[in-house]
Amino acid sequence: MCVFLVFSGIGAYWTHLGQTLFLNEQRFFMSELVNSQASAFERRLSRSLSSTSILAQGVFEHRGPIPNFDDYANSVLESVGGVSNLQLAPKGIISFIYPLEGNEKALGHDVLADDARSKEALLAVKTKMLTLAGPFELIQGGIAVIGRKPIYLPARKGDVFWGFASALIYLEELLKATELDSLEAKGYSYQLFRIHPDTGDKNVFAKSVSNLTDDTYMVSIQVPNADWTLEMSRSEPVKNSRAVIGYIISVIVGFFAAWIAFYILEQPKKLRKVVYQKTRELNFQANNDELTGLYNRRYLSEQLERVLKENTRYHHPAALMYMDLDNFKRVNDVMGHGAGDELLKQIAIRLKEAVRESDIVTRLGGDEFGILLLDSESVSDARRIAEKLMHVVERPVYLNGKPFEVSLSIGITMIPTDGDDNETILKNADMAMYSAKKTGKRNFRFYNAALQREAIQKLELENDLYVAVCEDQFIVHYQPIFSLSTGKISSYEALLRWNHPHLGLIYPDQFICVAEESGSIIEVGYWVIQEVCNQIKKSASNYKFSINLSPKQFQDPRLINKFRSIIQTSDIDASLLEVEITESSVIEDSTAAIKMLLKLKKLGISIALDDFGTGYSSLSVLKRLPIDRLKIDKSFIQDIEQESDDRNIVEGVISMAHKLRLNIVVEGIETKNQLKFVKEVECDYGQGYFCGKPAPFDQL
Repeated sequence: MCVFLVFSGIGAYWTHLGQTLFLNEQRFFMSELVNSQASAFERRLSRSLSSTSILAQGVFEHRGPIPNFDDYANSVLESVGGVSNLQLAPKGIISFIYPLEGNEKALGHDVLADDARSKEALLAVKTKMLTLAGPFELIQGGIAVIGRKPIYLPARKGDVFWGFASALIYLEELLKATELDSLEAKGYSYQLFRIHPDTGDKNVFAKSVSNLTDDTYMVSIQVPNADWTLEMSRSEPVKNSRAVIGYIISVIVGFFAAWIAFYILEQPKKLRKVVYQKTRELNFQANNDELTGLYNRRYLSEQLERVLKENTRYHHPAALMYMDLDNFKRVNDVMGHGAGDELLKQIAIRLKEAVRESDIVTRLGGDEFGILLLDSESVSDARRIAEKLMHVVERPVYLNGKPFEVSLSIGITMIPTDGDDNETILKNADMAMYSAKKTGKRNFRFYNAALQREAIQKLELENDLYVAVCEDQFIVHYQPIFSLSTGKISSYEALLRWNHPHLGLIYPDQFICVAEESGSIIEVGYWVIQEVCNQIKKSASNYKFSINLSPKQFQDPRLINKFRSIIQTSDIDASLLEVEITESSVIEDSTAAIKMLLKLKKLGISIALDDFGTGYSSLSVLKRLPIDRLKIDKSFIQDIEQESDDRNIVEGVISMAHKLRLNIVVEGIETKNQLKFVKEVECDYGQGYFCGKPAPFDQL
C-alpha cells in the first residue's frame, strides 16, 4: 500500500509538473505571438506613413507643389502600398488628392480649422513631427487613420511652415499585414484599442468576432503621438484531459516509477530546448530575409546604430556597400519570377562567401543588397572588396540549364566620414550606387561631395525643364535624309534643342535623361509633334518628317488621341509623319508595343526602328513589328574597314531587312569613305553630317 501511495504520489507530482510546464509554454507562446503581431502592425504602419516623407521630400525639392502630382503620388502608392490616398495641404488647406475619385468633398478643407482632427494637425505644426489622427469612421465607410507630416521650407529668417503631406490609411489594410484573421480561425481572439486622449475612455476600434477570455495578453503598439494596445487570448480553454490521463496512468503503471522519475527530470530540459528553439525562430523571422536567409534591412539598421555608437567610443572605422543587380529584370522577363528568385539565392551565397564572417551581408529588398564591412580601415580596402564582389557575381548563373550573366552596381560610404546617422549613411550609399549605375553599370562609386552637388544640379535642371515647357524655350532643328540612289532629299528628322535663357543652346544628350526621369519628356514630346505639324502646315512641304518617341511617351495611354488631335487641328496629311522608336521601347512588352504601332499606322503614320543593333531585339520580334524601315546605328560604320566584322554585320542587316521588305537608313555618315561603303552595300537612305547637318527649317 505504501509503495502504491509513493508511486501514485510520484505520478501525481509528475502530472502536476507537466501541466504547469504546458501552461507556461502556452503563456510564453501567446506572449511571443502577441508581440510578433504587434511588430507586423507597427512595420506596416511605419511603411505606409513613409509615403508622407516621400511627398514632403518632393515638395522640398520643388519648393512648393509637385508638378504632375497624380503621377508622382501614383508612383509613391505603388512603391509603398497600403495607402488609400495621398494629400497635399498648403497652409493646411487640402489642395491635392490622389486618387481624387470619391474624395472630391475633401478638396478645400482646412485641417487646421477642423474641430474633429485639428488637435493632431496643430500638434504636428508645433512639434514639426509626423502626427497620426484617428482611428475614425469615414463617411464612405470603413475605419481609417490620417498621418500628417508638416513641411517646412527654408527661408531667409528660418524655416517657414508650408503645409502638410498626408496619407489616408485604412485600418483594414494595416490589419492585413498581421495574421490576426487566420489566428482567429484557429481559436484566438483579439481586440485593438486605445485610451481616448480627451475622454480617457477605452476606445476599441478592431476586434475578433469571439470575445476575449479572462486570460489575456497585451502589448503596446507605438504610433505617432499615441499608444495603441493589442490584446489577445485563446478562445478555447486549455483542456485538462491530459492531467486526468496522467493520474490514471500513474496508478496503473506505478511500478515504472524509476522511468517516470527520469522523465520528470527531463521535462525542464525539454522545455528549455523548446523555448530556445522558438526564440531562435522568432529572431530569425524578425531579422532575416525569407527568400535568401540573409539579414534584412531592419537588422542592418540596428547594426549601423551599434557601429555608430561604438565608433564614438572606440574609433573603429567601417564601410557600407549598397548594391543593385544590373539586368535582373531581363532574367525575370525571360525565365519568370521563380528563376529570378533562384538567381537571387545563388547571388546571396556568393556575396556571403566573398567577405569575412564578421561582415554583415543583407538583402535590402528586390534585387538590392547591402554589406556592412566592419573594421574597414581604408578606401583601398573597400575598393579591393568591391572589385572582388563584382568578379564573383559576374560568373554565369545556371537557371534550368541555361547560363545567365548579371553584374553589380555598388555605392560605397565610409563610416563615420560620410555620415553620423542611419538615414544619412543609407541615403549617401544609395546616391553613390545610382551614380555607379549611371556611368554604365558594372561599376562602383564612393560617395563624395561631388555627388551631392550633382544631385542639386540635377534638381535645378529638372526645375528649369519645368519652366522651359511652360515658357516655350525649345526649338526644333531638322536633318535631311537622302536617297542614296538618287542623291535627293527624301525626308527630314526633327531634332530637339533647348534654347536655355542663361546657358544658351543645349543639345539633347545634356537634358533628355533628366527629362525621362522627371516625366517631363512626355509633354516635351507632344510639343515637338505639334511644332513639326505646324511647320509642315506653314511650309506646305511634301517631305516626310520623322519624330523621335521616347519609351515613356510611347507607353503613354494618351498617345494615339494626342496624335489624332494634333493632326486634325494642324490640318495636315498624316502620311507626312514618321515616328522613330528605339528597341528598348518594344523589347519589354512586344505584344503591347505591336498594338500601339498598329494604331499609329491606322492613323496613316509610318514607323521606323531607330538605333537598330544597340539593343536586344531578336529576328523573331523584328519580323512581327509593323515597321516600315530600320535605322542602323552609326556605331557600325564609324571604323568601317574592307573586311571588318562591322562591314559584315551591316551587309547582313541590309540583306535581312530587304527580305522583310524594309527600307534601310544608315545614320552617322561623316566621311566620303563611309558614304561610298553604304552605297556599295545597297543601303536605301543615308543621314549624317557629311550629307547634311541639322539646322532650323528656314536655314535648310
